[in-house]
Amino acid sequence: MKKTAKTLGLLIAAVSLFAAGCSESSTSSAETFPAVKTWKVASVQTGLTANGKVVAAEEVQVVSKVSGKVATVPVQEGSVVKQGDTLVTLEASDFQEQINQAQAAIAGAEARLRDTKAGARTQQLQQLASTVEQAQATLKVAENNYTRMKALFDSGALSQAELERVTLDTEKARTGLEQAQAAYDLAKAGPTADSVAALEAEVARLRSSLDMAKNGYDNTIIHAPISGIVAKKNVNPGEMAGAGAPLLVLVKMDQVKVEASVPQAMINNVKVGSTVDVKVAGMAEKVWSGEVEFVSPVSDANSSSFPIKVRLDNQDGLLRAGMVAEVYLQGEAQKGTKVPASAVVEKDNKNYIYTVDQGVVHQVEVSVSESGADWAVVASGVKENDQIVIHPTDELSDGSMVSAN
Repeated sequence: MKKTAKTLGLLIAAVSLFAAGCSESSTSSAETFPAVKTWKVASVQTGLTANGKVVAAEEVQVVSKVSGKVATVPVQEGSVVKQGDTLVTLEASDFQEQINQAQAAIAGAEARLRDTKAGARTQQLQQLASTVEQAQATLKVAENNYTRMKALFDSGALSQAELERVTLDTEKARTGLEQAQAAYDLAKAGPTADSVAALEAEVARLRSSLDMAKNGYDNTIIHAPISGIVAKKNVNPGEMAGAGAPLLVLVKMDQVKVEASVPQAMINNVKVGSTVDVKVAGMAEKVWSGEVEFVSPVSDANSSSFPIKVRLDNQDGLLRAGMVAEVYLQGEAQKGTKVPASAVVEKDNKNYIYTVDQGVVHQVEVSVSESGADWAVVASGVKENDQIVIHPTDELSDGSMVSAN
């Protein structure tokens, strides 16, 4: 009986130990590790750099030379256009009317010029000659009448007033003959050089007016000055377009520029025509080769940095205006590893980074070649695709188990 009780006690004790072990194992498997925020390392280029932004190689404000009501706008924002394509048309009826009026005025002036150059026709000369003969006959009658009246006046049979009247009639007849003879002589001699020149000048003036009217008509169709993309559209059909007001914005993006600012201490390292490397935020794996096309001799008004412009090919269309870029100014830049500055920890005058591999933390000493407020570049210690801890806490140590996210 005692042996049975003892055996039963040992069995109960064993079961209790086994249960306790299972409970401990279960608790251990459910244990959670502290969560840390990580960042994946990417290889970058380092060296002498300048920050800037991508801009279009060409940007054109499309304007109208004339004012008018918009008839059509056959493009939209984002449309790809070629140089010479129609972008906007204006209503042209008023300009067509101006053309018609100018053409009619020219026709009249040219007719007058032709008649003047041709001179008087035979029929006109005959009519003028007949007028001269009539004037001569009238003068002869007046002179004969005057002779009779003068004799009567001398005999006292005619008053002074009657004689003066007859004298006036004779002078009128003589003046009429002189005018008729002058008209005949002028017609027979033909037009003067001055009269022809005056008519020719009038025709030239009217032709200039016609050219202006035609130019106004042609300007109702606004063409693309360059090949590119419609970046902005400011008008729609039915609206009024003012002369000189921007209607559209065209950008040329098959080539782009990076506009960057270089500090005074670095500007003498930049030369027009030199080749530089360019990287764009969000596309760290791709490096563009660019050419420096402009180095400003004047610094920015609000700083001591100097503007530069770098031209890049953008045939694949990956680069867009406004993207942030880094220009590497010293030819072939050195290789390094760019990491968030918050991942670097300084201990005992040394720099460390915590990497995470399968949930285990490893403290790695690194050599920092560049450091800024947001980023640091390390020359050794970590490699591309390493997972590193950002904002590590003091509790983190080599060999710690963590949950990475």
